[in-house]
Amino acid sequence: MISKLRIASGLVLFVFVTGHLLTLAFGLRSIEAMEEASVYLMGLFANPVGGPLLILSFFAHAGLGLWTLFWRNRLFFNWGDSIQALLGLAIVPLLLPHIMGTVVGPMMTDTHVGFKWVLAVYWIFVPQLGIQQVLALIVIWVHACYGLFLWMQVQNWWGRYATLSYPFAVIIPVAALLGFVESGKILIANSGDPEYMAPVRESAEAYGSVGERLMQIQADVLWWYAGIVFVVLAARAVRVWGRGPDVSLTYKDGPTIKRSAGISILETAQSMDTSHAALCGARGRCGSCAVRVLEGAENLSAPSRIEQDTLARRSLPEGVRLACQAMPTGGNVTVERVFPPTISPVEYQSLLREKTPSSPPSDAASQSEGAA
Repeated sequence: MISKLRIASGLVLFVFVTGHLLTLAFGLRSIEAMEEASVYLMGLFANPVGGPLLILSFFAHAGLGLWTLFWRNRLFFNWGDSIQALLGLAIVPLLLPHIMGTVVGPMMTDTHVGFKWVLAVYWIFVPQLGIQQVLALIVIWVHACYGLFLWMQVQNWWGRYATLSYPFAVIIPVAALLGFVESGKILIANSGDPEYMAPVRESAEAYGSVGERLMQIQADVLWWYAGIVFVVLAARAVRVWGRGPDVSLTYKDGPTIKRSAGISILETAQSMDTSHAALCGARGRCGSCAVRVLEGAENLSAPSRIEQDTLARRSLPEGVRLACQAMPTGGNVTVERVFPPTISPVEYQSLLREKTPSSPPSDAASQSEGAA
């Protein structure tokens, strides 16, 4: 349930961000084109249903991200996952000024904020906020694309459409940045025209009475956010320090790893640089980290609901566990990998399609390794 909610909320946010960036791309034509495009590209969330859905998705996704951070036994799982987590934590501080100016400000002043006013803030009044907004755009897009990639690459259709998605991951943010720059140049070129800049003056007058209040709210939100992150990290540290007895984890083809209980099989392996497939980033979605437990099954934690669902969906046989979910609780555990540690998403999906009920995944994996 948690995994599905995280994916669903992330997809809602991704649709909103994509629409926002495509709207900025229309700045390559004119500021008026941006205004017109926003009606169609962002209108999905500018209504009594879409607006609350977007807000709920944001808080759900952020909350689940912090929940995952609390349960993370190793802060640095791998470079990609760690960078995505750090980028996720940076989104709120980077994006907050934009939210204050385009969401909270209009609510307090009961005014409509147009693109001319937003561009004037970023290009004329407070240019450092413009730089911060560009950085926020990059951070949000990279964080979103990596999370979407981890989810898509373990879907059955990924191999057929993978190459089609890569160009869009580059074209959309580049077009948005170019639109942002071109629209800023248009605004500056017309800044001496009183009639053209009338909406900017009206917004400036409206914001003049609430500017200090907005800054105070922003500071309060940042302090609360910092406090929540600190509490999550502190609670995680307390949980991790309460480690259990020693564990001996042996792979059939080597090595044997000895360390304290409290982390998963996958984390135990990676702590000693033992290669192991984990295509979904150890989120329990794909099943590529599956291991057959040869000895010590009683020394592993009980399967979670996420693990049970994935094992059933992938039709993995009895005695197989997900290395990212199964946690040694003490004693000796011996396992063998079901899939090759360097398997690619396309190869993984191919093995799953070829597998039959009488041919367990390990047989397919062995055939793959032998062919290599």
